[in-house]
Amino acid sequence: MDSHEITPRQSIKTVGIVGCGLMGGGYAQLCAANGYDVLCSEVNRELLERGIAMIRMRLEEAVKGGQLQAEAGKAVLGRISGVTDLDAFSRCDLVIEAVTERMETKQKIFSALDAICPEDVILATNTSVLSVLDIAMATKRPDRVVGIHMNPLAFPLAEIVKTIATSEKTVECAVDFSRSLGKGSVVAPDIPGFIANRLITPLLLNAIRMVEAGQASKEDIDRIFSQGMGWFLGPLAMVDAIGLDTVLLGAEAVYNESKDAQFAPPLLLRKMVTAGWLGMKSGRGFYEYNGK
Repeated sequence: MDSHEITPRQSIKTVGIVGCGLMGGGYAQLCAANGYDVLCSEVNRELLERGIAMIRMRLEEAVKGGQLQAEAGKAVLGRISGVTDLDAFSRCDLVIEAVTERMETKQKIFSALDAICPEDVILATNTSVLSVLDIAMATKRPDRVVGIHMNPLAFPLAEIVKTIATSEKTVECAVDFSRSLGKGSVVAPDIPGFIANRLITPLLLNAIRMVEAGQASKEDIDRIFSQGMGWFLGPLAMVDAIGLDTVLLGAEAVYNESKDAQFAPPLLLRKMVTAGWLGMKSGRGFYEYNGK
């Protein structure tokens, strides 16, 4: 059967999530909270257990805070299972990849998923900056590969990234799926950084440059945005939340493709990543997090 004759799967019951870190775990929790059975994977059992433990911790905190009933929290966790072998994704109706921002890693995963998943299954990437088309071309179904870029637990909107090869039906399915998670959506072009990161990354990098040059303190920069402009996080606290390594990889990816100087990573960012100061996930970035 030719690829154009295959309709993307619209009846989604089981969602596969490749990666159970900050973003992958967030997707798993959000999907399970909205009634989907979720299968998430990690490269080894230790990382998988760590990711599941973070989901459990967030649910327990929601119960303690009164945002979630205890039984509902147990039900969410009960809909999530984990594996270390992608072969199990053959039973998924939709797969979302949420691993590190390295093109070769994503292409390898998509090539494997293409061989494992039924032909009508949509393969989505949560990449924030990389070319979705380059990822899609690692498969034999580029018309059924799409970007679904969101911060699952933080923002109410998703970027649905459409390449020149993505079918309209695939985009419709991605929009419907995002809506089922309580997310609005915009269809974004497959350009470096799409819409959100094309706009926000230069601001984050300029905040780092100002600290690097001694022009302003990190506290004052963040207060301007959190208290003065109503952001829930200032730019440097946001960098810590995203992960300095993730910001660096994203900025490098956009710069390498666009050669736009505003995306050139500051030296301070590179040095902090080299030192292992990756933000919240490592306990230290622009701020310290006491190991939490």
